[in-house]
Amino acid sequence: MSSYKIQNTTYGALMNDLIKERHRFDTEEEFQAFALDEVRKFITDLRSINIELTMRPTYSGQPLSHHSVTQKLAKL
Repeated sequence: MSSYKIQNTTYGALMNDLIKERHRFDTEEEFQAFALDEVRKFITDLRSINIELTMRPTYSGQPLSHHSVTQKLAKL
């Protein structure tokens, strides 16, 4: 099992709680799947107190920002 690397970053309470669970997973991919599932549940929970969040999708492993028109226009 590899340890989760934290690079001098201060995280919020949710991320700190997720990182504490890292030891339960054999691979980074398993941990990331767990974290993504928990974040999705958190977004649903927030809706119950009238807070709306959305997640940006990924396409073929590429973050949406890779496809961003804004990012592409900035390069012109």
